[in-house]
Amino acid sequence: MEGQRAPGIGRIATKYGVIHGLIAFVIFLVGALSGLQQSWLMSVLNIAVLVVLMVLAHREFKATHEGMMKYSQGLGSGTLLAVVSSVVTCVLVFIYVKFINTGYFAAAMKAQEAALAQRGITGAQAQQAMAMTGMIMTPVGIVVTSLIAGVITGFVVALIVSIFTQKGDPRAVI
Repeated sequence: MEGQRAPGIGRIATKYGVIHGLIAFVIFLVGALSGLQQSWLMSVLNIAVLVVLMVLAHREFKATHEGMMKYSQGLGSGTLLAVVSSVVTCVLVFIYVKFINTGYFAAAMKAQEAALAQRGITGAQAQQAMAMTGMIMTPVGIVVTSLIAGVITGFVVALIVSIFTQKGDPRAVI
């Protein structure tokens, strides 16, 4: 009878990445439906959930690998978790804004225009800002920017979390 192989970094990171992607989409939906589309509170909540899931993924990896995880393994699994999460979230957001809530971008543009007016930005400056926002406010634009931002944020979070979750081999000779 052969012993079972411990799950690898990829499998664990993918599992937690899918979980985070689904949770991040729910956070997006809550923000979109409540009008808090780009609230700092939603961003903080999303990052907090990412940190918790990354710690859980690292804990699971260590539990199946004799309690050890190198920094590089933690960084790699955390980054992979963020990539999987970003892809899952972006696919779901794309489906939502392209097919389910086709008025999402019009509402987001109005909210952006109101925010600019509230800050006292009017005229040519406001038109220029709205033109730049309009380039991003398309289904493909939001997917690309969200994917890039999600991967970069996840990498930075993985850099930090891995410092605290790494555990070397105590029998290793330095």
